[in-house]
Amino acid sequence: MKLEYLLKPWIKDVLPECEITGLQNDSRQVQKGDLFIAYPGAVTDGRDYIKMACTAGAAAVIYDPTGGFTPSNLSLSIPLIALEHLTIKLSSIAGRFYDHPGKKLLLTGVTGTNGKTTIAYQLAQAHALLEQKAAYIGTLGEGQVDALQSLNNTTPDALYLQKLLFNYQENQVKHVCMEVSSHALSQYRVADIPFIQAIFTNLSHDHLDYHHTMEDYAAAKAQLFSIPGLQWAIVNKDDRYAVKMLNSLAKTAEILTYGMSQDSDIKLSHWNMDMAGTQLEVSSPWGTHHFRINALGKFNMYNALAVFSSLLASNYSVNQVIEVMSILKPAPGRMEVVATDPLIIVDYAHTPDALENVLITLKQLKRGKLWVVFGCGGDRDKTKRPVMGRVASQHADKIIITSDNPRGENPLAIVEEIAEGITTKIDTYKEVDRNRAIQEAIHRADKDDIVVIAGKGHEAYQQIGQVKYPFSDQQTVREFLKCY
Repeated sequence: MKLEYLLKPWIKDVLPECEITGLQNDSRQVQKGDLFIAYPGAVTDGRDYIKMACTAGAAAVIYDPTGGFTPSNLSLSIPLIALEHLTIKLSSIAGRFYDHPGKKLLLTGVTGTNGKTTIAYQLAQAHALLEQKAAYIGTLGEGQVDALQSLNNTTPDALYLQKLLFNYQENQVKHVCMEVSSHALSQYRVADIPFIQAIFTNLSHDHLDYHHTMEDYAAAKAQLFSIPGLQWAIVNKDDRYAVKMLNSLAKTAEILTYGMSQDSDIKLSHWNMDMAGTQLEVSSPWGTHHFRINALGKFNMYNALAVFSSLLASNYSVNQVIEVMSILKPAPGRMEVVATDPLIIVDYAHTPDALENVLITLKQLKRGKLWVVFGCGGDRDKTKRPVMGRVASQHADKIIITSDNPRGENPLAIVEEIAEGITTKIDTYKEVDRNRAIQEAIHRADKDDIVVIAGKGHEAYQQIGQVKYPFSDQQTVREFLKCY
């Protein structure tokens, strides 16, 4: 693609003749013919690596002149172009380069504090089971659900996201079901992504290190519902921030609400839960429906309602949707049963609300004691740490506080901050080594007890400092039980 054609919507000047064969914002990945896009990032400033990108073969460079930046000490024979507000335009530039692949796909975006992964993963799974080729993008990775590839972020950066969509379109994918984080919305990563469905799950305490207030956090989430061309807004009516999402709505969108409220469009009327799953009775504009889900807990009932609503909005028949709901598999690391006697469950719950949901659910099913092993991530929202401690002490019988991904913080300091929130006289143990903490819980638990290992879910690593070491909660449990 010609550089002048690519940048025509933003640059009116005549540009030098230049053929662009790829887009890149990482100087280490630049190949001959790439357009290097340089702008300040959260950790490093891409503009510091312009020379490196040129040495690697970049055909041209566009950079953000924020802060009065101008490249210095560079004698370049390639175009070097300043473009203001570059991060806002990245999604559109990449969309133009890849010929707007999102317009040839059916895109569903899922946003909210909890439930995004389960809903997006199960939607992609459902479309595939209904013989519509589908891809998932989110916390678990990207691609078809039975062949996921890893990602660095829940929502990839704007350039990589458009490239993924292009690859899906080339491979005849029809549906893309995607988690959309508040960071991605705030950072314009999905600015040029034409979602046809937007799903809101819920909003609770998380990411306040980034958004500072719940209102700012909600405003970031609401951006998904104002995307031009949106066809369906599928919203949890029972969440207090539902109104904010609906007030942001694009004029093109129809509304489908779900929940337990009487005035929900898709309403959960009755349910019956046992250790194997949950039987649901749901009323909707399509009638009254009965189906079973392979999941436990009220939060998973809400997730199921969101999936059910989205599939109906996708024009499948009611019978098709009911049939597929009963065979959907849970997302990895979400209420995942790893062992029995004692029942050992691994769950990704890493917010106060998510942890409370898991513990309340299992408290209803326990025969013995309820154990919880958990920590909090380092270099992340510190205000939720004592809240997590309080939640654990209100609902569990035994607590072991340990490390999650401490990153650049002192793990023991994080453990102590969590412990400050414990409000009841409850058996509490502190063990910074997560491997030992898990082993200790299993060793102390009786066969009728339930042990919940929370916070990391599907993750196959533990980040200490800048290094990600191989670590899996599930594998730790299995290896210990082999020798136990």
